[in-house]
Amino acid sequence: KTMAVMTSSVACMLFFFLLWGDAGAFVAKQTPRTTAAWTRLYETSESTASSEEKLEEERPKLDAFLQKKYPSFYKLVNEEMAKAIKQGTVTVFVPNQSAFDALGEKKLKQIFDPRNEEIREKMGSYHIIPNEAVSALELRTEDWTKGRPKDGSPPNTLIAGIKTLSGEVPVGRSKSGGFFGWGAKEDGDIVIGPEAKIVQSYNVEGSFVHEMDALISPLILWRYCDQLQMKLPGLGE
Repeated sequence: KTMAVMTSSVACMLFFFLLWGDAGAFVAKQTPRTTAAWTRLYETSESTASSEEKLEEERPKLDAFLQKKYPSFYKLVNEEMAKAIKQGTVTVFVPNQSAFDALGEKKLKQIFDPRNEEIREKMGSYHIIPNEAVSALELRTEDWTKGRPKDGSPPNTLIAGIKTLSGEVPVGRSKSGGFFGWGAKEDGDIVIGPEAKIVQSYNVEGSFVHEMDALISPLILWRYCDQLQMKLPGLGE
């Protein structure tokens, strides 16, 4: 009986030994592959760097230009905008740093609030015309086909609006005076969107970048930001 128990114990030990041997063989077979993969990743850090350099070379110069010269605006560049830039010629209206500073702390927080991501992307997409390069000269060209307006003010522009990724944006002359827009008189300055004026322009590989003194997206988008940031009953900020 004792011998039977011992034999059973020995058999069990042999069984587990063989089983462990197979498992060990399995681990021995698999481990080198994993280690080799990590080793290759480590050893090819230089080739990875080369790949990054290659990607940098393939990166549109316009994208790099925007990131370096207009970092605040570049935060608004979304996937749709990046795709348009990669595909070819575009026109970009870039609010400069002064334009962002003029927004104030509250609006800047609204823009980059995660809850406003959809509005932020829409706002950003209002600043790019895909597949077309529109120069500052074209945007400022006056329409003299009907002569000078009766009030003696300069004629409006030939281009009355532009079609951006997010929709149409008006182009014309800024207005002053009046009451809530009624009776306002055009003062002669060419504006894009609500009140943005071109400060200077760049030609980057055939695409035009117009530096603006304000955002050209519709002002109503800010109202949507306000609504999203309102506190709901029982919830915090």
